[in-house]
Amino acid sequence: MALETNAAPVVSDDQEMLISGSEACAEALALADIDVVTAYPIRPYDTVMQAIAKKIANGKLTAEYIVAEGEHSQFEVVKHASTVGARVFCGSSGVGWMYAMECLTVTPPLRVPMVCMVGNRALDDPGAFGVEHNDALTVRDLGWMLIWVDTAQEMLDTTLLAYRIAEDRRVFLPIAISADGAFLTHSQAICQVPTRAKVDRFLPP
Repeated sequence: MALETNAAPVVSDDQEMLISGSEACAEALALADIDVVTAYPIRPYDTVMQAIAKKIANGKLTAEYIVAEGEHSQFEVVKHASTVGARVFCGSSGVGWMYAMECLTVTPPLRVPMVCMVGNRALDDPGAFGVEHNDALTVRDLGWMLIWVDTAQEMLDTTLLAYRIAEDRRVFLPIAISADGAFLTHSQAICQVPTRAKVDRFLPP
């Protein structure tokens, strides 16, 4: 027999937003208060760096935004920034991820908590925008932790989780978050975006 209770309804202080997977990643990066982000345009990952640039321009995030001349230097910059204690982010897609392979190979032995995003894209001649996971899987046996997300909400939540996991002193390894390019990176969905206070309790600055 059901009994009436006087319990107050649960009210969340999270903000509801209609955003893409790439924008969800940028929301998480602003909440994580990253220090350094490097950018080099390659589709479909480039929508993340665009969203981060807007956050910095609008005063929602204070971070060093460094435009590199290619993916190799892009990953080198954040690798070294991470070794001196900066909370960093970068990413790429397909052949761009492969161009950074020299850096990606030596990052795990340095035990740096670098977080990256891979907008999964086919490894093919320029102009191939199909989705495959071979780009991210190239670092599978090199010491990288790999995570695949399925929704924009998972992208937001997992990005915050990635920093907490990577920065744990028992771990100290880089993490690559993968999202199907052009599908998850660009399609929009309703997401629950937590408050800065809530994130700060979960992920201290």
